[in-house]
Amino acid sequence: MLTAIGVAGTAAPSYADDTVTVSGTAFPDPARAALSLVGCADLYQRTDEPLLPTVGRGPGTAPAGTRSLGWDLAGGNAVGALFPTASVLGTTTASLAVDAAGRATGVAYAGYQEPADAGTTLLWLGRSELVTRGGAWQTFDAAARSYTWTKYDMTTRQPVVPATAAPATVPDFAAAHGGDGPGLYSIGFGCDGAPFWMDRLQVGQPGAVTTYDVEALRTAVTITAVSGRGKDGPVTLEGRLRTDTGDPVPDATMVLERRVSDRAWEQVLVADVDHGVARATVPGDERATYRWRFVDRPLAEASTSEPWLVDVLPPVVTDPPSPTGSPSPSGEPSPSGGPDPSEPPSTATPSPSLSPSASASITVSASPSPSASVTPTDLTDESAEPSGSDPHGTP
Repeated sequence: MLTAIGVAGTAAPSYADDTVTVSGTAFPDPARAALSLVGCADLYQRTDEPLLPTVGRGPGTAPAGTRSLGWDLAGGNAVGALFPTASVLGTTTASLAVDAAGRATGVAYAGYQEPADAGTTLLWLGRSELVTRGGAWQTFDAAARSYTWTKYDMTTRQPVVPATAAPATVPDFAAAHGGDGPGLYSIGFGCDGAPFWMDRLQVGQPGAVTTYDVEALRTAVTITAVSGRGKDGPVTLEGRLRTDTGDPVPDATMVLERRVSDRAWEQVLVADVDHGVARATVPGDERATYRWRFVDRPLAEASTSEPWLVDVLPPVVTDPPSPTGSPSPSGEPSPSGGPDPSEPPSTATPSPSLSPSASASITVSASPSPSASVTPTDLTDESAEPSGSDPHGTP
């Protein structure tokens, strides 16, 4: 949000035409484009109020992408776009697309520091009232408007030269005050408290215009497992939901899905996301693959975790050890078990040998019933289909 107005005397950077996707309200380059909150009667005279933006589809066909950023202010303030610039004459486009259900009012400001005031806190501010008829998207270009100009001391935020009598465009006003200089453009609505939506912020000059497309938060879902209560007991699967900005998704839920063998994914349950985490307990005695899925909604894009395999280990099967001293098949004593020919025959009674059936048996270990192990797998996600989403305006 705009908390102070400043200007810089650096040269304008070089840009080519491009489009930047904005996740919600997270503008990636505030020195180029950002959100502004200003007073409607005077840039510095604004009131404090909670700002609760919404991201949603439309309304209608959004000017850029599929979503827009919505606001509902109390009145007296304007929220919108701020474009700082090192050259007010070099910035020929500083625009914002706006839509409202009905008539809505706003304000545009242009800031300009004349060359004679370079290095000081003096700044000319031009003001221009805005009105949209509503019912359709309308683009307002602050660089093309005429303004009533007042000179301010940015330190005290008080006027030092009263407002000019006649409105003037930025090029005309700069030509009358020594030429080009650094400054800013601001466009905002909400002055009358009418709800509105904003999208497609544009700033630059021909051949070097940057378009900012307001879209939903990008999300990512991960899955991990917490071991069950016993070797073959239930397994708790944990899903974590993250956004690219770190902002939480209010009232978020995630769907746990399961796939057995080659069958399609099926929904197991819907779980609330608490502090970014959803949990569910599943059986540990069946082989199945699970995944967490966050369903697309106006505020945030859909995402799905990697699959996680809950596998069942087979019982342990072993052969019994061979008995010591068994007779060889030929009836001859084995070299290790027979008497030394040089010694006299022993008078001890030989032990009875095991029967052939006993020596050929296979014993299954008396281990507990099959135990559950949890291992990740890289199965391909083929069948996930997004569910329905919330209507426009979900916070």
